[in-house]
This record gives sequence, C-alpha cells and structure tokens, in this order.
Amino acid sequence: MQDDVIIRRAAMDEIDRVMLFLKEHWGENHIMANHRELMCYEHAWNGEFTFVIAEDSRTGQLYGVCGYIPYSGEMPKDMGVGIWKVIQNPHFLLGVELFRYVQEQTGCRMLADCGANPKTKGHRKLMGHINAKLDHWYRLNPDVKTYSIAVVNERKIAVKRTERPFKLIELTCIEQFKERFDVSRYRELMPYKDNDYIEHRYYRHIKYRYRVMGIDNGNRIDAVVIGREVCPNGQKAFRIIDFLGNEASFAGTFDAWHFFMTAHGYEYIDFYEYGLNQKYLADAGFFLRDESDGNIIPNYFEPFEQRNVEIHISTNIHGSFRMFKGDGDQDRPNVILDANCRKTVM
Repeated sequence: MQDDVIIRRAAMDEIDRVMLFLKEHWGENHIMANHRELMCYEHAWNGEFTFVIAEDSRTGQLYGVCGYIPYSGEMPKDMGVGIWKVIQNPHFLLGVELFRYVQEQTGCRMLADCGANPKTKGHRKLMGHINAKLDHWYRLNPDVKTYSIAVVNERKIAVKRTERPFKLIELTCIEQFKERFDVSRYRELMPYKDNDYIEHRYYRHIKYRYRVMGIDNGNRIDAVVIGREVCPNGQKAFRIIDFLGNEASFAGTFDAWHFFMTAHGYEYIDFYEYGLNQKYLADAGFFLRDESDGNIIPNYFEPFEQRNVEIHISTNIHGSFRMFKGDGDQDRPNVILDANCRKTVM
C-alpha cells in the first residue's frame, strides 16, 4: 500500500461520513446514503461500525469503502460483504486491497459476497476467491388460475416423489427458536449464523416481517426455513431467503408447502440458494429456473420489475459452503415508508 493511502476500520463516529461518500459517489438517492437508521441496523448494531475505509493520509479524502456483516460473535467469524465502492485514486487495485483488508484484519473464516458484481470477477480471482451464481428454484401454486406476479408460460406443477410428511412449525420469537432448534450443532456448515445474528436479522428487522419456520421431522426440528411475503400487483408470493440446519429435511416438506401456499393464497414460493442438494429441493416440489425455463420469477420488488435476475456470488471458500438470498445485504430494503406511507428514500 502506498504511503499516501491508508486503509483502516471506520469508527462509530464516521457513519455520516461514509453515508456522505455513498451519496456523492454511489447515488444521491441510495437508501444507505439517506436512511441512517437502516445503515446503523445493518452495520452498527453490535458496538462496531462494520466498514473499512481507504483515505488520503494527507487530505483525509475518502477513496473507498467496504461494508461487511458478521454472522456471529464467535471467532473465527463467517461474514458477508455489503456495499463496496471505490473512486478514482492514486493506488492501483485499491478495491482489491480494501477487500483483502477486510478478510485479513478481521481474521474471518469465510468472507462471502452475495450479489457480487460480475464485472469484478477478475479482481476476486486475484484474492483467491471463487465466482458462482445462486440457483433459483420455485414452486407454483396449482390452485392459481392466473398469475400476476410471475409470468407463467410453462405451467410446471410439482408431483409428489416422497412420502415423508414433515411439518412446518412457526417459531414466533427468538426464545422459541432457541428452545426448539440448536443452531450450534451446525457450526461446521459455512456460513455459521448464531442466535444473536438470527434475532437481529429476522426477529427485529426494522421493516420486514420474516416468518421463521422449523421443519419438524417427527422427532425434532433439525432445520429452519426463513422467508417473507411480497405483495405486488395486488397478489402475494412467498420468498425463502435463508435456511439453517439439515438440508435432507427439506425433502420432506412437499405437502407442507402445498398447505402453506393454499392457506395464504400465494401464487408461488421461490428460493435462491447455493450449496444445497438439488434432489432435496426437487423432492419438495421445487423446479430449477434455468436458461431453458420459459417462466419469469421476479427478484426485484422495490420497485417491482417483472424479469428474471441472476445473483452472482463469490467467496474465499473452495470447499463446501452454502449461500442464500438473505446473506449479506441482498434482502435489504430499497424503499422505506414513513408513518403516512410516504416514500422517504428511493
């Protein structure tokens, strides 16, 4: 690193400074540049402002920022990458150095970027990271005659392939979650997310209401599915955005998802994931939306865009790992409404 550029961790009193940098260099209306409560919720909720910054050692000018999100308080931590932005500067490959600093100085076990810019694949390879994409799965509600959210050119209806009648059990509070599911049993699965992260991320979100549901295999809950409802065009769909625990139990949820869709009137359920066994997803009645699929299962809802979207990922882990849409900041709000339902940020 050249002496005129310093990379360091941002301090708690530099939140506004980072937000101003994003406003000036990312987008004037970007939500993370305008909504301080959301910025603090994402990056300053546990006594640390989780940003690394690069600045001119003489003038103090910011050249770049990189946010990260720890998934647990244990060391070594698994972490997700948030906003990563670098402007023109006197240092070659400063963006790579920012990324490298996060990985090395935090001592993390896994550094995962869900929603990676495919244009930066080369930079990530320089750091030894692999590049991939999330697989996108969906299951249509067979009782729906006309789809308004999805565009269904091929009416793919699931056929039951297994007789395991596992149930979905709502875990309505963190106390119930901890009582019914031992997340510490799955420390070796990367990324590992502890109870504090689960509580903050899904039970105390500042905007979204997540449903946390355990998969009861008849003896105990050994897996948890987390998702939320979206309601564009006057209709509803359900999005699975995280998964914890034993992936094999997902295969026994065929009936459970049918009852769930029917009870709530969802057009479909979708699930972006990487690292799960495809057979288990197919056994649960889900279809892979690949390049040959003629249907559109939207990903953007703020604002709503009726098109398919690929989510690129990268990580330093070359072996087995998982990644989901809820990782990093991929399921972050883009619009916040005030008490009178007016947009405060775009």
